[in-house]
Amino acid sequence: MELGEKLKTLRAERGLTQEQLAAKLYVSRTAVSKWETGGGSPNLDSLQAIARLFDVSVDDLLSTDDLIVLARDERRSSARSNGMLSFGLLDVLIVAFAFLPLYGVDDGSFVRMASLAEYGASVGFGISFAIMAAGIIALALVGAAEIALALVAACRVSRAVALTGFAVQAVAILGFTVAMQPYAVTLMFVLFLAKVILGYRILRT
Repeated sequence: MELGEKLKTLRAERGLTQEQLAAKLYVSRTAVSKWETGGGSPNLDSLQAIARLFDVSVDDLLSTDDLIVLARDERRSSARSNGMLSFGLLDVLIVAFAFLPLYGVDDGSFVRMASLAEYGASVGFGISFAIMAAGIIALALVGAAEIALALVAACRVSRAVALTGFAVQAVAILGFTVAMQPYAVTLMFVLFLAKVILGYRILRT
């Protein structure tokens, strides 16, 4: 007997409607309906809640194949959530670019390294400064969104935001290159490469 059929039988034996079961499990009625019809599967937390409610074991609810699939899905979900959190932290690190001495300021006889604010002051806060500042702010905001989404495990939205983060960082690298700031470009490219490697490992999971 499949999980959906078992769940429907247990619910009927207790005289519960889908709405009542959903309320006890703190999920929507639609979720319960999908579980019972095979349109979706509960996660491990929901399965444990179902097992406690009906006084059965998780093994009683699932076949061996179902357990294997559940373990695989939980591992993938965990890897994606952790990966999204890592993306967010790497993107938020871009804030450090505003304070690190990564920008060349011409002092006449030599070029010294300075923070973004000092660089901005030296060029009258012109276009090059605006481009780099905008890149830093945009990527930091994307990073904050990635961290928030990782904490609430919003997988579908997370994927789109992560792709946005890659795009924003690529544009920022181009902007720093146009501004002729090799140290900042190199460091940002290293962070970008770290995200690419991390993303590849998540896809392989």
